[in-house]
Amino acid sequence: MSKMNNDAGMPIALTLDPGVYYRCTCGQSESLPFCDGHHQDGEFSPIRFEVKEREKVYLCSCGKTENQPFCDGSCGVDLP
Repeated sequence: MSKMNNDAGMPIALTLDPGVYYRCTCGQSESLPFCDGHHQDGEFSPIRFEVKEREKVYLCSCGKTENQPFCDGSCGVDLP
């Protein structure tokens, strides 16, 4: 993910309902952090992920995680 916000320092915390989501990787979406199709003319593909039940998720904003699109604390952030 080359367009991640390396200065953010914090994951994006969201409570999501069950469903399939697509995490933007190009940085051009008007619906960040979700994909809205702006990447179609580029080299980027969104990251598909599924939420099975309503839950709070932490999406990576630094690009260092080994568990995209979710934050795994690789940037030093302590998750609750």
